[in-house]
Amino acid sequence: MLRYRVRGALGGGFGGCDNKEWEEVDCKDENDAMDTAYEIAIEEYEMYEGNHGIRSVDDIMDEEGLDEEDATEVYRDERESWLEYEFELIE
Repeated sequence: MLRYRVRGALGGGFGGCDNKEWEEVDCKDENDAMDTAYEIAIEEYEMYEGNHGIRSVDDIMDEEGLDEEDATEVYRDERESWLEYEFELIE
């Protein structure tokens, strides 16, 4: 296992990664570290869902008249546009 520093956040008006503390984690490789940072960013996104213009799948279905499958696709695209995440190997 390798030791990495990871962090994830929401960009835009939320301030991005620069406003977040690094977390130290053990990961098997760089891809694992990136996935960990990505998951942290997703958790941050989900905390704001339904607030500050961050829409849930249900919100999208209601607002745009889409079925769940299409709304989920829109949700994922919107979520990706907000996420910031980064990692670095601790040497």
